[in-house]
Amino acid sequence: MTTPTTAVEAAVAAVRAHFAGKPVEVLPDGAGGATLIIEDVDLGDRYTPRTTWIGFHISAAYPHADVYPHYIGRVARVDGHPHGQAVQPVDWNSRAALQLSRRSPGWNPARDNAALKAEKVITWFTAA
Repeated sequence: MTTPTTAVEAAVAAVRAHFAGKPVEVLPDGAGGATLIIEDVDLGDRYTPRTTWIGFHISAAYPHADVYPHYIGRVARVDGHPHGQAVQPVDWNSRAALQLSRRSPGWNPARDNAALKAEKVITWFTAA
């Protein structure tokens, strides 16, 4: 079984630093990548429950591969409106989840990273 690559380990450290104070579970995938689950993510007062988790997989090809897709707990909008087309209910890692499809076709390892992508996905979801 292969442990996470040096780049993936660096990404994990950056995610832990970016989301300091929040539990981050790291599950090596055996192929050089890892799945991360960040707990206690605050989505604001537009969602119920307000606090959930976000998860994603970082492949062994990182940083030359986009981190996609992201998943969060099955939250609902307080106003009762449905989620947009880029949000689908799924089961992920034995969790009921919403898949957030936010591909980054212009992914550039010189400026993009796993922590920033997770933050952008959270911002996109909570602004919708």
